[in-house]
Amino acid sequence: MYILTQAGLLETCADKIFRVQAADLEEMYLRVGYQRHERSYQLKCQYKEYTILCPEFRKDGDDSLPVVIIPEFLVPRRPYPIYVYLYAIDLYSGNPEKGQRWAAEETRKYFGLQSFSHTTLGRALKTLVNNLVSAAEVAEGMDAKSAINIEKMECTDPKEVVEGYSSQPRHTTFPSVRTTEDLRKRATQFLGGKLNQLEYHQSIETGQILAREWFMEYGRFLL
Repeated sequence: MYILTQAGLLETCADKIFRVQAADLEEMYLRVGYQRHERSYQLKCQYKEYTILCPEFRKDGDDSLPVVIIPEFLVPRRPYPIYVYLYAIDLYSGNPEKGQRWAAEETRKYFGLQSFSHTTLGRALKTLVNNLVSAAEVAEGMDAKSAINIEKMECTDPKEVVEGYSSQPRHTTFPSVRTTEDLRKRATQFLGGKLNQLEYHQSIETGQILAREWFMEYGRFLL
């Protein structure tokens, strides 16, 4: 189980090591018999690799799940802070005349990343929109199975290629500007240019706030 905690800026930590501080939560878990451990994650940003050290609490001889306290900018198993993905999605969604390769490259330069591909952007966009759709359907009491099947969007017009993937042997399909229109519209409704029109640190803080508020509302990661 994860608990998201409000955190400062990643880049302000010393020696590229970010230690999550949660004294009140730590005291509470220790008081009821949990043992404190530590879990580490790696994040890349501004040509640096950061180590994120998170408190983990376990209770021996109990069926309770381990509890890991993580900062709001971290999404487990993703190599970049969440605001990097949100910035890329916002940039792409707000510039319909541009492609995913352009948005990915601009994001790579903006955050000082060795690599950030258009396929990474595409996957993050699909995940975000799927989560938005699922949350809306739950709120409206609808069946989540009726969510749009983003993975099946395809186009075979090579003039509109943005990124390619193979869905069947010997048959390549291409998500295009046209087929991603619904994705971009849904992302724009949520992000609305909040990230790519702000100063650098304001963009980061806004991304972290969005991630925190979403987690508090739905108990799951935004991406």
